Amino acid sequence: MTVRYLFVVLVVCLFAFPFCSGETTQQNPDAADGADSDAQNGDDGGSEPDQDTADGDQGQTDGDTEQADGDQAAADGDSAADGDAEPADGDLEPADGDSQPADGDTDPCSSSGIFDYACEADDPDTCPGGMCILGLCIGPVLDPARWDDCGDDTCGQCETEELCPADCGQPPEMSGTKEYDNDTTITVGVHGFYNKSPAELASMVYGEAENCSGLIGDVTDFGITDLPCGNTPEDMYAPNQRIAVEYYGGVPADWLTQEQIDEIEQYPYEGTGALQRYALIVAKFIRHRLDISGATHVNLACHSMGCLIIRHVIENNLEGLAAENRFVRWFTSAGVLAGAQLARLYDNPTIRDGAQLLGMELNDFVIMHPDFVQDNTIVWDHKVHEGNNPLFAGMLIHNACACDPHIAEALGIALLDISNPDDEPNDGIMYTEDEYFHSQKPEASFITPDQEVLAATHTLVYVDHMTLPNSQAAALKATATLFHSRKVFITLDEIELLNDRENHEPFDGEQGDPPAEIIAQCQVHYNPYILDTYGKDILAHDDQLEYRTSEMFTQDQGTSLQPGLTIFEGPIFDEMDALTLDLVILEVDWYPRMNLHEYILDYHESLIEFHGQIQLSDNVIALENEYVRVWLKVDVVQLY
Repeated sequence: MTVRYLFVVLVVCLFAFPFCSGETTQQNPDAADGADSDAQNGDDGGSEPDQDTADGDQGQTDGDTEQADGDQAAADGDSAADGDAEPADGDLEPADGDSQPADGDTDPCSSSGIFDYACEADDPDTCPGGMCILGLCIGPVLDPARWDDCGDDTCGQCETEELCPADCGQPPEMSGTKEYDNDTTITVGVHGFYNKSPAELASMVYGEAENCSGLIGDVTDFGITDLPCGNTPEDMYAPNQRIAVEYYGGVPADWLTQEQIDEIEQYPYEGTGALQRYALIVAKFIRHRLDISGATHVNLACHSMGCLIIRHVIENNLEGLAAENRFVRWFTSAGVLAGAQLARLYDNPTIRDGAQLLGMELNDFVIMHPDFVQDNTIVWDHKVHEGNNPLFAGMLIHNACACDPHIAEALGIALLDISNPDDEPNDGIMYTEDEYFHSQKPEASFITPDQEVLAATHTLVYVDHMTLPNSQAAALKATATLFHSRKVFITLDEIELLNDRENHEPFDGEQGDPPAEIIAQCQVHYNPYILDTYGKDILAHDDQLEYRTSEMFTQDQGTSLQPGLTIFEGPIFDEMDALTLDLVILEVDWYPRMNLHEYILDYHESLIEFHGQIQLSDNVIALENEYVRVWLKVDVVQLY
């Protein structure tokens, strides 16, 4: 079963059955059937697309994080070499040193620290603004500014080494050396969230090797045919194998020792420790495959919640893998890197009833919550849209993002747009802005042989969340990310605006008010190479105004500007010598996402267009017409 069934049920429930919209009544939290046991009026969990809020920003799809036994025993913020988080006595305690206020005083640190998602139904203070169901706090309202100061290079009054190692701790001790071109790198795939009944979950085998389907299988469509799949008795020992791992389940795989099983079972999948459980399983599986195969390094590929699990493994240094420089490349498909805003919607009765019908675990709504992810996964500086943990240093990272809000398998309904007041781009499950790293500090970035600092890159595909990992566009970019050695950056380096195409006087034929609001929409194909070599015409990147993904800047007529706007960035095949670019630079008068509401009837005008091949060598391309002069900069980077 996949997550698509959830949305089919939700849509049917929303539009066909009026009873689904009614509030459920509170039941005994100890009810054996595990049904929804709370009807408290919580904060309206509508999606909050403002991407810079401390709550984790626009939630990314599929996200999930969890912790031990209903208690957040997950990452404690340490980046110790072994990194295996130990469960606390049940709850994650506030950091040592959080002072208690004197009688009558206000504690300045009362909102700092990691929230414990365990709660008591008869004590609202244990779940502020949320819903306490079966001992789990669903959708609490936390201080959105609680982590604002973490990462400012100053160890503040309410910060400790445990809570904010970026400010109060030391960088993790690293060992080993990354290698990007060898025969001893395994490629590990981690699947995303999918629904399963309690009976199915209990019978599944965690830590079991899966077949090489999906992303790690589709790379064979683009020339990667010599890497065996490690799911056979012979190829499980290959040091260059491709392999996927199952993290769901209640039955341990045969290779796990009793000590490893005991460590994993400290974090039941029914509780808030589930994310820590899943991440431990993945980390131990990788360690096991390295040990038995003699492999030295790891490529990572993931979809949706699987990407959150990988982020948790890296940021918490589970099994010491990240600090040993084992991870060299990471490709994400609609990754839940910043949590999933959908998890805020549990107080929506339609969401709640649909989840109950499908047997969806309550803890999924906790561990996917952006606040939970911010607290427990992003332990270095708690910046949800940034990859600043030094454990990311030297990794080649590319994020493939989806941006079609219409879920094909849920009657084409744009589910997230039902509650999307800021008109943010999304893929029906995740806000697109939550699927990629917006920035990385130099100490967490990749450094080229020429000492150029490269942060993670991202591209856009106009498909929905569940379609992306099976798309040829995702397979194309996964192949380029995991097995090739170059990236290309095309930027709008400079623009001279000769005519802003705004209305300056009556009857001049233009609409809108100066200054000009400018976007660049584009499409990229890896042709002619991909078409000629594999017979496939694949749209590798698609950024359009109508998708709400385009960035915007303003400019006055008669001025020159260096916006440095990224047109395209991403990995390319070593054999490519050109790509095809379709670029249209527009002056727009209507773009609600950017709070632009000048003129809806004629909402954009073309300033200049380019349709043709771009040679893959460092150069500057000059374009000119009556409206603008434009300089496009092409930068091809040899990564190693």
